[in-house]
Parts: sequence; C-alpha cells; structure tokens
Amino acid sequence: MKRPFVSVIVTAYNRREFIRDAIRSVINSMLPEGEYELIVVKNFRDEYVDNIVGKIGGKSIFTNLISIGAKVALGIDAAEGDVITFLEDDDMYLPDRLEIIRKVFDNDPSLNYYHNNIITINEIGRPIRDELVEMTNIYNVIIAHNSRDKLNVVKKYGWALGLRISSMAVKRVFIDKWVNVIRRFPDVVDPLIFTLALIDTGTILHDPRRLTYYRVSSTSASSVRMISNPVSRFNKAVNNAVRHALARHMLVTLAEELGLGRYIKYDEATIIGGVYGNWGKWLSRVVIDLVGCQSMTCIGSIMFGLMYLVSPWFAKRLIYLYYTRVFDVLWGLRF
Repeated sequence: MKRPFVSVIVTAYNRREFIRDAIRSVINSMLPEGEYELIVVKNFRDEYVDNIVGKIGGKSIFTNLISIGAKVALGIDAAEGDVITFLEDDDMYLPDRLEIIRKVFDNDPSLNYYHNNIITINEIGRPIRDELVEMTNIYNVIIAHNSRDKLNVVKKYGWALGLRISSMAVKRVFIDKWVNVIRRFPDVVDPLIFTLALIDTGTILHDPRRLTYYRVSSTSASSVRMISNPVSRFNKAVNNAVRHALARHMLVTLAEELGLGRYIKYDEATIIGGVYGNWGKWLSRVVIDLVGCQSMTCIGSIMFGLMYLVSPWFAKRLIYLYYTRVFDVLWGLRF
C-alpha cells in the first residue's frame, strides 16, 4: 500500500459540536484520498466520525489525556506521511489547503515548517472580522533559510508565524526529533513548534493565502471574550490563566536555553491584565452580583480585577511571580 504524503492530525477533548465539520473539511479536500491519511485523537466516541475514519483507512486514537502536547505527540507517533499537518476540532480547512501543502513541500526539499493565514468564522461557520485575530495575519510571503534569516523573522514578526496550530504543517523528519519535548507541554504547542523550527535546520515559510477557517466561539479556550455572562467569563479566564501561565513559562524557559530568550518572552500577567482592563465595564456588575459568585475562584478573580484597576503594575507582577514560582517548584523544567 502506498504511503500517504500528508498526515492530518485532528485533536479533540470533550467538545463534540464542531468535529464533524472539521472531518468533512479534510475528506472534501482537493488532494486525492490516497495522498493523505487522517488521524483523530479524542476522548469520546462519535459514530459519524469514527465510521469515516475507518472507511478511508485512517486511525482513531482514544485517550483521556487533557494535555494538548500529549495528544499531538500521540498523533505524530502514529503518522506515516512525509509531512504532518494539524487541525483542531473546531477549525476547518479550505478545499485546496492540502493540495497546496503538497506542492510547497514538493517544490522545496529544505522546507521544514509551513504556516498560512486564516479566515475567522463564528459558531455557525459564518466568516466574521475579528480585529484581535486579523492583526496576526501577515500579508506577504516570508521565507527564512538560515539562522540569521530566522532571527530577523522573530525580531520583525514575533509570535505571528507561530500562532494557530491548524495553520501549520511540518516535515515529519523534523518533528520526530522533537516529539518528546512536545509531549511535555500542556498548552501553547503552536508557538513551541515554531520555536523548534527556528533553532533546527531547514527552511520556514509563511504563506499569505487564507487556507484555514479559524473558529471563535464561547467554547474556544482562546476566545473567552465570546462568553456573554460576565461571571462565567471571569471564571474561565482565571482557569485558563493557570494552564497558560505554566505552559508559557515552560516555553520561555526552553527559549532561554536555546539562546532565544532575548526575542521570545511572554508575560502571562500582561495578557490577564489586558483582559481585565478591557472588561472594566463588567467589574461593577460582577461585584454587585456577588450572590451569583459561588466559588472562591470567582471571588478571587473579582479581587484581582479590582487590584488591577488600582495598580496594574502590582497586579501583573504578583500573578506572574505566583504562577511561575509554583511552576518552578512543581515541575522544575530543565534542559
């Protein structure tokens, strides 16, 4: 049997409402069926999805692992294609994406890392303009062949080429070398893979074409702002902050060890502070409605929000030091 050129790894955890759309976007690809394989890593059964995967000879991997890095690593372990690309369960591909990936990797044997722009969609799949997402699309071709070129890319664009794993494709011989590092990261796997591509040999390429549908919804981990209920928004923001702070501290620690610490930094508290700053109009409403705030997490988030309004600098330093010290004690990441 002919080995597939592209392995598509779809990951999901608990969320069922969009995965069928994601799978359909793969099987409706312009790339012939024999040219790609479909690998689905999830913690639930879905008769429609499982039947499609089996029908086209794909692989279904069932796991209760919550860690994004661990699920991605399981998919990489199972992949047989020369190129590996990723798809989160709430995103979708445009029909020509896999065919374009085939062509760009065929045309440049040195290519290790590929990234494309996105179209933002809402919960029902309708294209929308989201300013926070739109500002990360880069509308020119970027090619970096050597370490100097890659460093210039980081200086100019920062994380932009390392955002959204559903926009990425990598050479398997490259990612296989780093799979055990990826396995350790609970989150931020997309900027991690980009960081690894920066320090490895091989070319990186950003394609300005919009080839991925990126969904923002109330169930998206990165789209807390889409939750209408203010108390629910605060609770989810605080819960996300813990996981994100730990993972990003791991990423910054790794970057420092790889000599990229000057250019790759992440202050989770700045993001949290920005969220609370943008939600200033909700603070008074949440404080007044303390009766609906049933948990210490909710109360703590309100207190932190008020602290941020009084002294943004102090609030940022406090939460960042707290999370990173907890990380250092419990995980002690060393490379």
